[in-house]
Amino acid sequence: MQAVPAKKLSTPSELGIAITPDDPTGPTILDFASGMRVGFSPQGPTGLIDNTFTWTDTLTWIKGAHTFKAGGTYTPYQNNTVYDFYINGQFDFVGVGGASGPYTKNDHADFMLGLADEFIQYPAAPSNIRSKNVGGFFQDEWKLRRDFTLSLGVRYEYSSPKLDLQGRSFTWVPGQQSTVFPNAPKGILFPGDAGAPRGANFPDKNDWAPRFGFAWSPGQGKTSIRGGFGVFYDILKGEDNLQFNGQAPFFAFADLSFDPLMTNPTAEITNMTRPFVAAGQPNPFPSTPPQKNLDFAAAGFLPLGGGGVYSVDPHLRTPYIYQYNLDIQREINSNTIFDIAYAGSNSHKLTGLLDSNPFIPGTTSRIFNLPSGNPTNAFNYLDTFANVGLANYNSLELGLRGRPREVRALGNVSYQFSYTYGKSLDTTSGFRVLNARNARVPYFDRKRFRAVSDFDLTNYISLAGSWELPFTKAWENGPSRLTSGWTIQPIFTYRSGEPIDVFANLSRNRTNPGPSAAGDQNLVRVNQVAPVTYFDPRLSQSFNGRSGNYFFDPNAFSTSGLTATPAQGFDPVNNPSQRTYGNVGRNAFRGPTRTNLDFSIAKRTNIDERTRLEFRAEMFNALNHPLFRNPNTTFTSGTFGQISSTGTSSGGVSDSQPRIIQLALRLIF
Repeated sequence: MQAVPAKKLSTPSELGIAITPDDPTGPTILDFASGMRVGFSPQGPTGLIDNTFTWTDTLTWIKGAHTFKAGGTYTPYQNNTVYDFYINGQFDFVGVGGASGPYTKNDHADFMLGLADEFIQYPAAPSNIRSKNVGGFFQDEWKLRRDFTLSLGVRYEYSSPKLDLQGRSFTWVPGQQSTVFPNAPKGILFPGDAGAPRGANFPDKNDWAPRFGFAWSPGQGKTSIRGGFGVFYDILKGEDNLQFNGQAPFFAFADLSFDPLMTNPTAEITNMTRPFVAAGQPNPFPSTPPQKNLDFAAAGFLPLGGGGVYSVDPHLRTPYIYQYNLDIQREINSNTIFDIAYAGSNSHKLTGLLDSNPFIPGTTSRIFNLPSGNPTNAFNYLDTFANVGLANYNSLELGLRGRPREVRALGNVSYQFSYTYGKSLDTTSGFRVLNARNARVPYFDRKRFRAVSDFDLTNYISLAGSWELPFTKAWENGPSRLTSGWTIQPIFTYRSGEPIDVFANLSRNRTNPGPSAAGDQNLVRVNQVAPVTYFDPRLSQSFNGRSGNYFFDPNAFSTSGLTATPAQGFDPVNNPSQRTYGNVGRNAFRGPTRTNLDFSIAKRTNIDERTRLEFRAEMFNALNHPLFRNPNTTFTSGTFGQISSTGTSSGGVSDSQPRIIQLALRLIF
């Protein structure tokens, strides 16, 4: 029998798309605003080698009532990467439901006609990042009295900025002309230019972190009071290893927008077959090392920035947090302990994104394009990784713990009850380029979206217990190997719903100021046009000719006022009173709550003095209660407002958690 060779994956050129990737590995991605994506992951193939080396030592000295500790650490870090990000390109189709898009207003029809709205393509990009972390600390644990201990300490940390050994990084500085690449547009500087850092950013050597804590047990020792305060510094995320990876002028890139059709076309539409020709841009691929006299425009590197280009603020500082707590524990009786605590934090200089090249309100010009001598298309939007976040957290924590004890007629019982009432507020909830919901802030109003954090849970209740069944006492004459060792362990949890954020899903580009007049329409939320009605997601509802498990009425929201044209009376560029990010605030709604019961029963049987057999039956989500995730909040999606997945009671990443029963038998010897 003759072997059949494996079918070769089609590359863009084989599909009739006139592009020349650095490393053709598959078809070009097709991304539809209505929710469908065709093609492979944009994340690879990627080669990644990390090396981390650590030297650390600690000295402890006890003298009288003092316990002194001092130590230090030194950690050099290496990251070597070849990153294939959107290496085969991606076509975007944004027309949905008549609300947006310059063509048919239907993304699937646009595809059938070859009318892509945007094309992006990036290179096979190597980088070799180096960084060093040093730290030291001194601490004194001082026992002032038999019942009172004081802890004092200070720590110092320094992490050198991420450095590419070949200097493949850049910095945005409005109006400044590079001498390293003298033909670059004004506004981009490189290592070696005056005013540009050698690495990703200038060093931050001010990271001193004092600590204070105490423990006090007044009276007869049945009460314990503990408290503390400390300053803690973060280490800038590893993801910024990739911020400059694969960017111009060291590598080719493309972010092409295509002109709308004003009349019926009389010639071939080449948006998809010859995208660079259609956009009037030279094809910069395959990537070649740049010459110092590089003409950025002729090489096809303009506009700089755009989708997938992320830079680092040269004045980036290390994020830090103040953490503080006060805890009181009281022994109610020999078996029961009550605990009440306050825990809080205040975070500063958190990292997130902002567009450092917004439109100047009242104009149709971006800041970096204004200097004389710059082409009008010199810069696109410029996503910059910067200290734009503030956050604080406050919580009341209650606990009641019952130690194992014999209860008449019930057997041995123990339990732990916990309740947390808390609130986390921030302006941005973390940073991940691909899936952070709120990683960005507006340039001109960086605190505008201060609200509950994406991960905020107002109430969380947990009750866990262990009950050793009294079969031995109830059947004293029964065989001990059958009646002894039975234990039931339930865990009950309840938590509030997660915040819901409803974006308008407007696409930004180089030339459109958008509803805010600043060019950041990707931050715009929808308008609420009616009271929000909620439904039981276990029941089917019908809206706009669609049926599904709706959590809220999708007709309560609209983007019609955000996509109107100046001819229709909406002109935020020239009318400041119309500038808007939508009337729905960030994280303005809550998703479904989650209630769950996990349950296990175990039987331990002693075989001899050194050997025992344990049988366990465990049930997760024992009541088979649906633990609904948040509904679809993509306004342009056909399932907007519907819930289509479930999760875990703790908010984990599991796709679903129906009732799961597992049995185990363990021999211990």
